[in-house]
Amino acid sequence: MTMRRPRKTPAPTARDTRPARETPEEQPRVLAARLYELHREAGKGEPYLERWPGDAELFGVLTFAQQYANQLKGEAHRKAAVLRMQLAEWLRLAADPFQLSAIDDARAGGTSWKEMALVLRYLNRLGEPNPGSAMNLRKRLYVAVKGRPGDRRQPQVAHLIDRRAMEARIAEAQFIAAGEARYAELDAAARALLKHYEAGEIHADPDDDGFWWEQLTEAVDDRRSASERANLLVYVRGVVRETRAYSKRSGKPPAATEQAGSILEAAARLLDLDADS
Repeated sequence: MTMRRPRKTPAPTARDTRPARETPEEQPRVLAARLYELHREAGKGEPYLERWPGDAELFGVLTFAQQYANQLKGEAHRKAAVLRMQLAEWLRLAADPFQLSAIDDARAGGTSWKEMALVLRYLNRLGEPNPGSAMNLRKRLYVAVKGRPGDRRQPQVAHLIDRRAMEARIAEAQFIAAGEARYAELDAAARALLKHYEAGEIHADPDDDGFWWEQLTEAVDDRRSASERANLLVYVRGVVRETRAYSKRSGKPPAATEQAGSILEAAARLLDLDADS
């Protein structure tokens, strides 16, 4: 008698490593329109179709489709049920920002987590409110509303989002500080570039819409805040890169005069742009 070898089952995937569940591929309006077509084809002018709420009324569409679900038979009934399921998922996602805002307003108004748990019916086995469950709900909503598409709706991910926000604020502060430190040089470079561009001494693609030059023209005299002054770097970089790109495409030198060429090179050095940038 041969003994059976125990079957090896794959180890369960840790929650942190599983991919996040994505939103439905099709938008609510598309799903609602398909649902209406199923009813229209089956209804053949039935009076109830006149009460269709419109493709944009998500809750109304779901209410209508559920109320008249039995008007459809066979495969149409099955397809409609799947569409309703997807629309309900969209409705749940659409409600997340409202519930998060309501929770935050309630907390700001003095509502305790215990009271919130009682209202939301987060109870333990003894029927007592569980404040931790209410807190975790808030964290999951925070991830859903403030997180990235790939973030899992788990309480611990909320801290990751806060850390990202802090890192973004630090990066922005560093960007502004760097812009402030060399604003005088950037301002001088921007004005010199515009002077030679308007004189026709810096070559530009005649088929281009001149976006970066227009932005630089508008920005150079409108630098009220530190953030706006820091953004001047973006526009100077844009015109230098665009000029170099056109020079490579056309085979022409980037500037028609030696002085204009020197201004371009000085701006590139100020921005730490190499020759290939």
